[in-house]
Parts: sequence; C-alpha cells; structure tokens
Amino acid sequence: MKPSVNEHVIGEFETRKIGNTLVLTVPKKAGIGEREKYLLVKKVDGSLVYRPVEKNPWLAGEYADIDFEALNKDLNGFANGSSTGQENIEW
Repeated sequence: MKPSVNEHVIGEFETRKIGNTLVLTVPKKAGIGEREKYLLVKKVDGSLVYRPVEKNPWLAGEYADIDFEALNKDLNGFANGSSTGQENIEW
C-alpha cells in the first residue's frame, strides 16, 4: 500500500505476543513520548489507526500558572457564592 502525500512511513513492524496480548512496537524516531495515550481505531478495510487522545488541560498542567484566587478577587468573590436554591421564584 502506497502512503498518501501527508503520511510518513517509519517502517514495517511485526506483532509480538506478551502474555495474552499482542504488541506493536513504537520506535523512538516516531517522536512519541512515554505514557502518551492513543485511541486505536480499526477501519472496515482492516487498517489500524492510532489517534492521540486529547489531554485534559486541568490535569495536564496547562492552567497551573493561572492565579484563580486573584481572578476571583477581581470578580468580587463571585465564585464564593452559592447560586443553587436562590432563585426565589414563587409558584
């Protein structure tokens, strides 16, 4: 199978059996870091596609440099109030 223009062939790899699992090796030159998560999709033609799983920005540290307490002060303590049960609607 010939790769499309936007694909880069890294090599050909054979599955190995480890315990009850088949494993495909990911070479270092693929540029994938350790413990990165991927979704495996099997297409109707039998091809397997690995897609990176989007990282949760709250857990990945993307918001680690934001001072939420200072933002809350700028909003006059908006986040400290409880909005549930305060509608005061008479039926």
